[in-house]
Amino acid sequence: MSKLYFRYGTMGSSKTARLVMDAYEYTERGEYALPMKPVTDTRSKQGVIESRTGLSTPCLDVQKDYRIYDHVEYLIRQGIDLACVLVDEAQFLTYSQVLQLRLIVDNLDVPVMCYGLKTDFQGKLFEGSRGLFELANRFEEVKTMCRVKGCKHKAMFNVRYKNGKPTFEGDSVKVGDTKEEEDKEYYVVKCSAHFLQDYQEYEREKKSEIK
Repeated sequence: MSKLYFRYGTMGSSKTARLVMDAYEYTERGEYALPMKPVTDTRSKQGVIESRTGLSTPCLDVQKDYRIYDHVEYLIRQGIDLACVLVDEAQFLTYSQVLQLRLIVDNLDVPVMCYGLKTDFQGKLFEGSRGLFELANRFEEVKTMCRVKGCKHKAMFNVRYKNGKPTFEGDSVKVGDTKEEEDKEYYVVKCSAHFLQDYQEYEREKKSEIK
């Protein structure tokens, strides 16, 4: 019986690289896998899933209203033996699309592997990740370490930086990179202790500004 998988982790944990390697392994075995990503992910070029390691694979770009189930069902009706659906940046899926992935597994017997972030820069679940935690069969945390110098704890959060300081205001969905760039927002992955330390310092500064 096919299953819906959610492999989640922070930015920089090589989730996308794993997806690309999985797609490559299917190809090497002579099987057809369908990689896809939400168009919300603007870090990669259209029609391509790209890892920060340089690995890449062609993919289907899906809009928020795209019917993933209908697409997969059409491929099967055309006689295509689909071995797996691979979804990058799955946190950007709508709940409806996650439900469609569940139906692909249950009704069409095609396994689906999703890769994505668990939470946004405020530590809150994305719509897609929330749906996957509710509907997936299997979960795997893709681990990496906190980027604070000297810290050896597991990274759990993506801290957004603005003007060189952590910020906890702004849109939940804002695609960025982990490279520090002047005058640009970027992300630093941190353990829970350093994430909360940043949040408390941010709250203190906001209160001092009000006074």
